[in-house]
Amino acid sequence: MNQSVILQVKKLQQTFQISKNFTVNAVNNISFHINKGEIFGLVGETGCGKSTTARTIMGVNKLTGGEIFFKGKKISDPRVYRENKKDIQKNMQIIFQDSAAALNPKMSVRDIIAEPFETHKIITNKSELDKKIDELLEIVGLDKTYKSKLPGEISGGQRQRVAIARSIGVEPDFIIADEPIASLDISIQAQIINLFKKLQIEYGFTFLFIAHDLSIVRFLTDRVGVMLNGKIVEMGETEEVFSNPIHEYTKSLISAIPIPDPIYEKNKKILEYKPKPLEKNKLEEVLPDHFVLR
Repeated sequence: MNQSVILQVKKLQQTFQISKNFTVNAVNNISFHINKGEIFGLVGETGCGKSTTARTIMGVNKLTGGEIFFKGKKISDPRVYRENKKDIQKNMQIIFQDSAAALNPKMSVRDIIAEPFETHKIITNKSELDKKIDELLEIVGLDKTYKSKLPGEISGGQRQRVAIARSIGVEPDFIIADEPIASLDISIQAQIINLFKKLQIEYGFTFLFIAHDLSIVRFLTDRVGVMLNGKIVEMGETEEVFSNPIHEYTKSLISAIPIPDPIYEKNKKILEYKPKPLEKNKLEEVLPDHFVLR
């Protein structure tokens, strides 16, 4: 595996047995990789399998089929996972959509951010740890006065900043951001997006960024995969996919992106996507590093 590849997913499958006679194929045979220092986006409508993919990578969902490699190690193999458990838990972090549910309501901001350091025994000196927490709060745009507050005493945007501070504190190799701004209002969304961009540029973090807002994905990500019904239907460099969409579903999504021009919005035509069977199709490289489900 290329040394610059942090994460590689091969033919990932995730099914759920809903009842004795009913199984849902939430993720169906998808493959992609993420290079060190880049932001890779997964985009698609609600229910397409984006978050299920994230949770399967993190081990929240037990893998149904396929392989997952982290830093060249096959972590989907239970034996390999056990041997590298400490490294994986430290260097793979996730930021959830609902910060209110992701943060312990009974813990202070200080204790929430301190928890990974204490768990992994990275900083054991209290004064050094407090200094590090102050630095992390400053990085995410908060100050040390927030340390004593509980999650219920701060806004949704501030809670999400705390969640980001917790995830980046131990300097992980890889972070999954699962719809991290979906529950925030527009002005706060812009602040959080700019924060992600800053973290990538200044600190070299690697992200899997999951969203359904194409405008944000275009601004933030380096490469993107478009998901539909558990499959990736198009994948490539973000600007290439947005400026030259090939799959009909991608064209339909992009045609629906709002433009801040009332006259254009009034007259624009949204392309209709007519669903087609996807079971037998596979990704083909139609242009350099531009893949389409055919």
